[in-house]
Amino acid sequence: MVSSDFISLSSQNTQINSRCRCYNIPISFFFQQDIEMNDRNMELQHGGNIYDKEVRYDLSVNINPAGMPDIINDAIRRGEERIGCYPEYGAEGLRKAVGECHGMDPECVVCGNGASEIISVLGRLYEGESVMIPVPSFVGYERAFAGSDVKFVLLDKDRDFVMDDSIAGMIESDHPAAVVTGNPNNPTGRLADRGVLMHLADVCRKSGCRLVIDESFIELSDGGEDNSLVDAARDNDHIIIIRSVTKAFAVPGVRLGYMMCADRDLCRRVRGLLPEWNISVFAEEVGKEIFTWSGRMEYLRRSEETVRVHRNRMAEKMAAKGIRYIESSCNFVLFESDAGLYERMLRHGLLIRRCTDYRGLEGNWFRVAVSAGSACIVFLRSL
Repeated sequence: MVSSDFISLSSQNTQINSRCRCYNIPISFFFQQDIEMNDRNMELQHGGNIYDKEVRYDLSVNINPAGMPDIINDAIRRGEERIGCYPEYGAEGLRKAVGECHGMDPECVVCGNGASEIISVLGRLYEGESVMIPVPSFVGYERAFAGSDVKFVLLDKDRDFVMDDSIAGMIESDHPAAVVTGNPNNPTGRLADRGVLMHLADVCRKSGCRLVIDESFIELSDGGEDNSLVDAARDNDHIIIIRSVTKAFAVPGVRLGYMMCADRDLCRRVRGLLPEWNISVFAEEVGKEIFTWSGRMEYLRRSEETVRVHRNRMAEKMAAKGIRYIESSCNFVLFESDAGLYERMLRHGLLIRRCTDYRGLEGNWFRVAVSAGSACIVFLRSL
């Protein structure tokens, strides 16, 4: 059962009772958040729900605006040739390709049917244990860790929801089994300072806590791989890195994500909780193609530049219209508007992400993906 603990990074400790802690937040806000999320948990939303709407442009999903690289087509054809066969059990060939690409032992790699499957299995692994989640963050974390004793750390809106290292003291005092965060964070698009994350990783190691970093959008962030903690994860087995092929290479229909951790025993336990043959032959072939591709880093470099140019253009137009937005470091932007914006966008055939189910966001917040095409023009004209 998810607990009702709330912690704010920007305030002092005020004890309410042993189960409900709120730091410098009005009690009415605290209980309102708890009740609203209980209702919303029944209908958690996700982007990409185009099937029951008339949608011309889908900006609700955060996919690489540079588009799918051509090499994927060859991989799909190889998958078609294998469609009459089972996938490789344990995805050993794919894990080897991922490991060689990132400098990790294949035994330290777990492949999943999207990053979401990895996150869900980690939730099962930490069932009944204390888990800390800074919010707002990806709603899938809350669902995955619903069986854990979760403490939500409220990031400061006045600081654009940036996570700082004051959370380190909370880890030392509360001794959670795991801290789960995104970098860049979803839905804010904010990158945590690398020094802050390195400090948290060291605190977690000393406290016996796992630092789970969802890097699903790291390749599309300003600076790309330089922001990653993969290098630190090779030596610190208390760091768990999660990545998404879906986002970085614009192949959401393939469903492929992976986890890296230097703790081989932990990786074996996670693999043991996954279904047999959870990776399709198409995902296998696409993954092996991507992680052995000599042009991979150049494609990601160009993608990063595409994201930066079009995101900055979008931000300038929002600022000119007086719209408050959170300065993003990756391929989506979080902003505030009026409650009717979602329906107005749909009338223009454009789907954006309504953020009513994100814990820690008050008011009318929306997330829009960065687009390099006409969708961005339609969006800006429709604001």
